[in-house]
Amino acid sequence: MASFSSQIQAPFADTVYTDELLEGLGSRYSGGDPADLLFDLGAWSAGLESFLNVYDRSISDSDRIRSVTKDRLSEFRLTHSALARIADLLRLARKLDRESAVRLMRAGPKDLDEQSSAIEECLSLNSALIKSSGLGYAEWKAWRSLLADRLRSGPISIKLENASYSLGAVSLPPELRNVSDNAELAFADRSAIAGVTSRLGRILRTLKIVGRMLDEDEPLKPSILLFCSIFEQTRGLIDHIDISLSRFPNEESELFALLDGASYMASLELKKAYFQELTGIVGLRPAPSVYARVETAHALLNDSFQQILTGFAKIIRPGVETAELFPEFSRKLTESLTLRTGLAAVLKAVQAAESSPETKSIEHLRGVLGIFLGENLGFLFYKDREAFERFCEEVHAVDEKKELVPILHRFAAYAETLFRQVNMRAVLINHPFEIPS
Repeated sequence: MASFSSQIQAPFADTVYTDELLEGLGSRYSGGDPADLLFDLGAWSAGLESFLNVYDRSISDSDRIRSVTKDRLSEFRLTHSALARIADLLRLARKLDRESAVRLMRAGPKDLDEQSSAIEECLSLNSALIKSSGLGYAEWKAWRSLLADRLRSGPISIKLENASYSLGAVSLPPELRNVSDNAELAFADRSAIAGVTSRLGRILRTLKIVGRMLDEDEPLKPSILLFCSIFEQTRGLIDHIDISLSRFPNEESELFALLDGASYMASLELKKAYFQELTGIVGLRPAPSVYARVETAHALLNDSFQQILTGFAKIIRPGVETAELFPEFSRKLTESLTLRTGLAAVLKAVQAAESSPETKSIEHLRGVLGIFLGENLGFLFYKDREAFERFCEEVHAVDEKKELVPILHRFAAYAETLFRQVNMRAVLINHPFEIPS
């Protein structure tokens, strides 16, 4: 039986951008909406600032002693990668017509030129630093402080921040895009909803960049900078909601419950994405491991935030579903439902073979596994595929009942755990399903 993993290329996840890879960025934005270019510029700039600010406190190595003593070359390479990308995006932004830059960002050619010069200077210094030896915590701390000061003092730093919020809000579904102008809602309710949805719009648009990197097998280590920005933005969102709740006039209202639920859900998904998936990822070497963690963290955050936005959209248009607001959600829902049904069949067949390991039940199990590998395996997160394939290979390779029974026992426990994990996906929150008996 051929291993599925041997039939696909390992994802391109364990490297950072080089000048050669950056050359392809121009074609991505040529002839497109200038807003996409400027939002990406703002997202990467914010990501670099957040990486310098929160990385050591959020997703660095969980071993705090090791985080102080380990070599920091990887972090220096990541800042170099980000600076190179930002420099390239600035070069493209300087080619935009003046009207677009002023309209979207309120920045003129002089501002962009000055920002570009500052970034190029930092990039040159970073290039020299990564050629040095002995880059430890002291050197990283000094570089982090210097670079953060240069970024904050840039002529378009605040303008990019403001533009990112505006462009994120523009990308929201129509029901939420113009909520501030909705005369059917009370002014206080409009303000509360707009304050949350505008922040979520920016977060989701930033997550789209990560999704594009996953889809196109781009190097994924640099996505850590975007995740650092999303971490800060989400913490800011939670703080904003908590302050709003403390001042809310009616704790029995539907909007109060939505805000409270949004704060809880965002906190929960933040912990799962960052403390379970992203912690220590910079030090990982195998590309598949980096890909698996980024994929899972992206899905956790993206799906849950879309669900939160749907809750607010229901206030404006009762009955609206997440799939109507976010087309990709419909695809994910279909895939997850198909996957869950397939896993249920696998679990039932494994349990039957375990309880009665006769030829008929074993052959039935092998047939069910063959169908799952051909039709459903790709819907699993990347991190789960290898373990599932390994069990399938063992079931096909072993014929002796005495050797097969302990394999089936472990497989049944694994399949049940995997089924529960899939059943907890945000896209399935409104589609309950019981484990088959």
